Amino acid sequence: MKKILLCILGFFIIILQNSIINYLSVFGMTINIVLIYLVIISLYLDELESGIIGAVLGIILDSSVGGLFGSNGLIFFGLAYMVSYIKDKVYKESPIMIFTIILGATFIYCGLSFLLSKTIYNVCQLTSIVKIVVVPIINSLIGINWKI
Repeated sequence: MKKILLCILGFFIIILQNSIINYLSVFGMTINIVLIYLVIISLYLDELESGIIGAVLGIILDSSVGGLFGSNGLIFFGLAYMVSYIKDKVYKESPIMIFTIILGATFIYCGLSFLLSKTIYNVCQLTSIVKIVVVPIINSLIGINWKI
């Protein structure tokens, strides 16, 4: 039941991101609150549970946004699984640790998204490279105070 509620809450976060937050961009960069939410819940869930929730939210995000179907599902599954794997090895109540985990997860997400778009669509812009550096910092700053 808890997993279903977390998926429903994630669905509403996807709606919030697609309807409001994507229009609050600065130089074409927006925060990814779905990724922040996924990292936070993965710190408290089992590896398989968080991986499945990540895959479900990624597929919902792919179906609502467009692009390469399944890419967000695979990336979210891997990130949620990795964060859940290290959850017992880190002190998850520390804001610095949460900042670092969100920074690393967002860096991996942006890097993999850049590589996929470069490989499939052959698109390489300077703003894409800047996003790999700037967006993880913005996501981490937003995610410091956003705890369950």
